[in-house]
Amino acid sequence: MDLVDKFGATAVLDVGCGTGTFCSRLAAERGIRVLGVDPAGASVDVARTKTDSDRVTWVVGTASDMAADAVHRQQYDLATMTANVAQVFLDDEAWLVNLRAVRACLRPGGHVAFESRAPSDRAWERWTKELTHQVVEVEGEGPVED
Repeated sequence: MDLVDKFGATAVLDVGCGTGTFCSRLAAERGIRVLGVDPAGASVDVARTKTDSDRVTWVVGTASDMAADAVHRQQYDLATMTANVAQVFLDDEAWLVNLRAVRACLRPGGHVAFESRAPSDRAWERWTKELTHQVVEVEGEGPVED
């Protein structure tokens, strides 16, 4: 959210938007144009049910799909990839394809922001049911098991 303010973004492309929490918050709290894109149709279906989801344009697809569509080329000030999105690209070629597609969607001077994890940490070794299982009560949704 702070990067949106820092860069003065008025239009954001969220690549790998998942269930849309970030997109909905951006649109509602910043009043900006947001496109959430994710290849998982089930995730986008959930995103469309969120509060303020009607303020976001949702697309089932990838950054490459958006770059191939003239409507989305050079339309965004900021592209984001949050949470686990960066881990989807397993080799340099996949990263290159994605970053080129994202770049095609950015206006001149646009920015890309993404989260990444340090592979040397080997965090997946700690992702066992015994260490991570939880049930959280989510307001308006009920219990969510993770």
